[in-house]
Amino acid sequence: MVVVTIVALMLALATPALTRTMQASRLSSAGEFLMGSIAEAQQTAFSSNTPVELRFFSFMEDVDQSPVYHSYQLFKITTVSQGAGAAAVIKETILPVGNLVRLPEGIIIPTDITLSNVFYDINGQAGSIQDIKDNSAVGYSGVNGANYCAIRFLPDGTCRTVGKTQNGMATLTFQNLPKNFLTLTFGSGTAVTLASLPKNFFTIQIDPYTGKARSYKPGF
Repeated sequence: MVVVTIVALMLALATPALTRTMQASRLSSAGEFLMGSIAEAQQTAFSSNTPVELRFFSFMEDVDQSPVYHSYQLFKITTVSQGAGAAAVIKETILPVGNLVRLPEGIIIPTDITLSNVFYDINGQAGSIQDIKDNSAVGYSGVNGANYCAIRFLPDGTCRTVGKTQNGMATLTFQNLPKNFLTLTFGSGTAVTLASLPKNFFTIQIDPYTGKARSYKPGF
């Protein structure tokens, strides 16, 4: 009985630490995978001489109190001419690159400007755009009524924050380096802010001049 009691006590003490370690590993893996997608977007834009957009989709899941970013995907951007003569209009079309990536359960990218400034323009306005595919309410995210914010990587190596489309073309904003970041953290069921940010989080800063990303992981 003494041995069983000691083993049970050791398991009880070790379980919280093991759980935190496993959660930190999942968060780190999700962040590193996103870092890889950012590098892929930058390299694809350069090698194909075509703008590549990284779209982050926000929506509510069952436990969410407000929409947060749960998934992302890469898209190539091309332009086409519609109409003829003076009535011709240049519009953008998109081509998905690879598959939609869902963040692991419980891991989100908050919409708060202090944690994910890259989704906001220089005036602090969110660039949230309705996720539409073939005029359907269910867009590329596969979720009804989802929205997205995006970062566009250009062939010259720079990147821009994507705003709403005007006259068939997206508006692009060049962010200053200190503001070009986003954060992955745990947050199921809550709208995470800077004040409620958990100890473990994974922040990615993207250089707008080169499109390269670097990470900051203080809780690991």
